[in-house]
Amino acid sequence: MLAPYPPLPLNELSRQRLIDEHPCFIESNSDSFLDEVVKIAALYFNTPICLITIVDRKRQWFRARFGVDRPETPRADSFCAYSVASGEGLEVCDAQLDARFRYNNLVTGEPGIRYYAGVPLVLEGGLVLGNLCVIDTKPRPAMSAADQAMLEQIARLAVTRLDEMRTAAFIDGTTGLYNHAKLDEDINDAIDSGDSPLAMAIELVSPTQLNDILKSLGFQFLTDFTLSVKNTLRSLLPASWELYKISALRFACAVPGNQVEQAPAVFATLIEAFAKPIHCHELPVLPQIGIGVLRMEGGKVPADWMRLIVCAADEARTSGRGWTHYDEQMDAVQQRSTRLLNDLADAVRADDQLRLVFQPRVDLHSGECLSVEALLRWTHPTLGEVSPAEFIPLAEKTPLIHAVSFWVINEAISQIELWRNNGLDLKVAINVSAADLNNDHLTDEIVRLLARSELHGSCLEVEFTESALVGDFSVVITQIERLKAMGVEIAIDDFGSGYSNWSYLRDIPADTVKLDRSFMDDLQPGKKDWNIVRALISLARELGQRVVAEGIETEHTLKVIRDWGCQEAQGFYISRPLEVPALLAWLDERAGVTPGMGGSELA
Repeated sequence: MLAPYPPLPLNELSRQRLIDEHPCFIESNSDSFLDEVVKIAALYFNTPICLITIVDRKRQWFRARFGVDRPETPRADSFCAYSVASGEGLEVCDAQLDARFRYNNLVTGEPGIRYYAGVPLVLEGGLVLGNLCVIDTKPRPAMSAADQAMLEQIARLAVTRLDEMRTAAFIDGTTGLYNHAKLDEDINDAIDSGDSPLAMAIELVSPTQLNDILKSLGFQFLTDFTLSVKNTLRSLLPASWELYKISALRFACAVPGNQVEQAPAVFATLIEAFAKPIHCHELPVLPQIGIGVLRMEGGKVPADWMRLIVCAADEARTSGRGWTHYDEQMDAVQQRSTRLLNDLADAVRADDQLRLVFQPRVDLHSGECLSVEALLRWTHPTLGEVSPAEFIPLAEKTPLIHAVSFWVINEAISQIELWRNNGLDLKVAINVSAADLNNDHLTDEIVRLLARSELHGSCLEVEFTESALVGDFSVVITQIERLKAMGVEIAIDDFGSGYSNWSYLRDIPADTVKLDRSFMDDLQPGKKDWNIVRALISLARELGQRVVAEGIETEHTLKVIRDWGCQEAQGFYISRPLEVPALLAWLDERAGVTPGMGGSELA
């Protein structure tokens, strides 16, 4: 026969939320004070077992224990759960004679409970965490009033310590401010009381700036700077707006519902104040403030509202708007970006998601196609085609870009090898990121793959943009020189779109300059682009570099750049990026069917 399941308290949802928000209540590490409490209780009452229990959803955890080895039991077997439900003490003089417990697993099995006396551990607000209980394996008479009072007094010691642990878990050690757990509790308490507060996140620096501060100035400077920011915020915020620290140099506020109307004026004050440097250790640090806000209304509060205000703060900072309300569309973009990054890591390892397409590049005088640019495409298993313009910039912000680049290089060289074995001699241009040239890993991989396929480096062209030159210039030059020593050609991509490209033509040993496609959109006499493109072509040719124009979409543009001396071009007017079979058909159509170049043999 099964024992009855313990009843649930009326405030079970609030009680459980409190436990969820405070892992310290159920964590397994012992607490010396609570350990002494159960020893004292067991000694005073002369019982073999004493426990401080926390009653969770399905388990009863022993936060401190004396006389038992196991750290928990199922809630269904919990004597303490009855006391938690009623909010009152419970005494069972002989469990075998009590209908609630005679079939309980802890009575019929180990430890063989016969006597139980427990009092609830009640925190401020009336929420019961669990019990302090003494247990015997023999029946006992009812406890005296004096003993009952002593058990309650010892329980109050346990509650005091548990409340200290909860408070400590609420405090940020650096600033002494309440932390994100306390913010969450306070917002929920405000909503439960009928208020509609404004949750507000304040971001002061970008992750990159935070990392730079830490690397260049150290932990102590970061700590002192954080305290300076806290003091500035506290001086500018209304006294009734509680300030919290929710992560490194990210703060938050809970704005009472009756003060929401004054919030925009406060935001403006903060933005103005943090537009100026904060001096710390006599060094000025310019913050980058972003404030994200979300109105919290009962019944409409998203479970992840704290993430939402942080996302809004980040958007406000990066956009330069200063402050912004949470926006569902903005959040959808952020979540899609995160999903794409996670899924791209899987795509690199999959066999059927990533692929290369190839856009022909033709000689503007002979009309021959001697090279193609390899372009990455991603067919997501559920989202369908994802543009590289969307996922490549995301990958470039993480180490994942290296895995993507290695995949592209491997596929491109494998395709070159297959074409060469079938009589097709096409040079393939691949794009690499700035991060790829800041160490020797990519170059090492190219060396390895070319050697594996017994190919000379001249079959490959490596394209990079000026962003690759912003880091350690000497490291980038070393990698470029290694590639050139193998015969790999070097191209500066999107030339003309940056601010320092002119010096790159002099300092970078590039073979090719690829004119940025934005110049080709409206190439007409009298327009600025007309003179810029002509000057760029002339300059590059004077320095002995081959000039390639990208984004050619009209016959007019093609004729103009050819007349100015541009040697090669690619773009939709010539051909869109093509899958391998379509590329081979395009080559056959352009050159006529040549023996040994059948499309099916080269795919």
